[in-house]
Amino acid sequence: MAEIVPFDPSRARMSGGGDGPEDPMLEQRVARLESDISEIKSLLKELSSDLKGQGGRLTKIEIDIAKVDGRLTGLDGRLSGLDARIAGLPSTWTMLGIVFTTWALGSGILIFAMNFLKR
Repeated sequence: MAEIVPFDPSRARMSGGGDGPEDPMLEQRVARLESDISEIKSLLKELSSDLKGQGGRLTKIEIDIAKVDGRLTGLDGRLSGLDARIAGLPSTWTMLGIVFTTWALGSGILIFAMNFLKR
């Protein structure tokens, strides 16, 4: 358990040895700290006003991003439509098959016509 010691007012008096609050260096240090604090306060005020200005810019950027997002969504829809149209086109092998079939039929008709006209 803690021991309670009575307060002795005679021990609380300062001796004036130069290391207490009467020390002139302490006043200089406190004055320096007060000037530093005032500079910090002015810088914080500037930063606060700058941050308030940035809030408006951030709102504008959010609006611009929403517009770009809408445009990208529309572009995505158009690209999916284009994808469907491209999927509907014939492949290279299909086109080659059609071309060769047309040539074969044309050659067959030509040969038939030449034989028919000879008679």
